[in-house]
Amino acid sequence: MTLSLCAIARDEERFLPALLESVRGLVDELVIGIDSRTTDDTLAVAQAYGARAFIFDWHDSFAEPLNLAIDRARTDWILRLDCDERLLPAGRVAIRETFSQTVPLAIDGFLTLMVETDLKDNELSAPEVSSARLFRNSPDLRYLGRIHEEVRYLPDPPRTNCEMLPGPSMPHIQHFGADPALRQGKAERDRCLLHLRLRDNPKDAVAYCYLALMARKDGRRLLARTFARRALECGPRTLHDDRVLLMQELAGEVHDYI
Repeated sequence: MTLSLCAIARDEERFLPALLESVRGLVDELVIGIDSRTTDDTLAVAQAYGARAFIFDWHDSFAEPLNLAIDRARTDWILRLDCDERLLPAGRVAIRETFSQTVPLAIDGFLTLMVETDLKDNELSAPEVSSARLFRNSPDLRYLGRIHEEVRYLPDPPRTNCEMLPGPSMPHIQHFGADPALRQGKAERDRCLLHLRLRDNPKDAVAYCYLALMARKDGRRLLARTFARRALECGPRTLHDDRVLLMQELAGEVHDYI
């Protein structure tokens, strides 16, 4: 089975080389979308690694350029990573072992275990299950959502079938984008995109879920409970099981005061 790395980038000449090095020898091709607002040498870096790069215009959606990258992939499977992520050795092993045998057609993709670190590789939180980062290159599978986008089976998104990547319970992907030095200005951007998701779909449980988590982080407990309850009212089946439990806990963990 053949594999493409699909990624998008804006001003990532600092981090892109390490990402591409982390998948060297594993993927068959690199497809990199370059944001037209880029002002550094990201494009030159991508081309130096042999990537098939293309330029895209930003329209307040991460899903849109990711889907443009998938459209250009020529392989059987897609590995999607961000420029502030790295595929860890355990991830390489798990992917190789998964591809060493036939993957049942009923499986659309695989969830991965991700660890958040700072720029010095210090863990910021316990590893968590991420959305599907390894999935089939099928026209029925595309990203949905302006932010916190996820691969979905387009004819019927709730039927998307993704399983955990087999193997030992070790992190597959390292993400250091939560380092405070890299988060400046991103919280407000994320909040705006989540509200745009709700404008697109007022019953978007995922958007309410992340707004609840942001409100909790900001210490706004009553607002967090409100968003959590709205996420659950939208239909828990649109959220991963761990998120459903988290929203249930958050919806009942505060009192009627701030």
